[in-house]
Amino acid sequence: MYLMFLIIQNEDSDILTRRLNNAGVRVTRLNTIGGFLSRGNVTCLVGVQEDEVERVLEVVRKTCHTRKRYINPLPSGAEPAHLAMAAPAYPLEVIVGGATIFMIPVSSFERLGRNVAFSGTHLIPQHGASQTGGNSMHMVISIVAADDAEPVTRALIAAGYRVTRMNTAGGFFRRGNVTLLVGVEQPQVDDVLQIIQANVRQRTEANPVESGMPMYGATVFVLEAARFERI
Repeated sequence: MYLMFLIIQNEDSDILTRRLNNAGVRVTRLNTIGGFLSRGNVTCLVGVQEDEVERVLEVVRKTCHTRKRYINPLPSGAEPAHLAMAAPAYPLEVIVGGATIFMIPVSSFERLGRNVAFSGTHLIPQHGASQTGGNSMHMVISIVAADDAEPVTRALIAAGYRVTRMNTAGGFFRRGNVTLLVGVEQPQVDDVLQIIQANVRQRTEANPVESGMPMYGATVFVLEAARFERI
């Protein structure tokens, strides 16, 4: 399994989300900023099996297009005297858009909720040790409903874990959810999963793909970190 990070332009985000949803693919959206122009863009998180990767890429290729933009070559705030002495400046043409895609192998994928047992779907070998000789570090990425985020965050902090919280949205309807990032050593992964499971509600209502809500109480990706530093 892979977690795909799709960095795309705002203009393409709605139609891409709709097309992926129509293909049965769930999408979590994060509003971001990037590029030389510091324009708003969208980062989509998509979890897919290996045999689904090309299908997702084909949807992205058909949807996300490059565009021409023009920028002022003179720095903002330039003094009028300097502008008077400067040679005539023409707008610069730059190409924006398209898509930048990162694919990261998933160590473990879980759908959690009360009365739901861990699937234990370990999809790549655990290396077991970091470069510094200790246990390998993992990033736990948990997508939960917005109303479950506070109890999950409080429980993780009470257990001594550091949590980074991002307000995100899912599906074409952009319904709010929360993505939690927790960095832990490999032996602590199961403890983090148990805390998340104990503090999210089991979802019994139908959750269509386009609704943007997690199918279960929490959708969790566990990624193995190649390197971890505290500076």
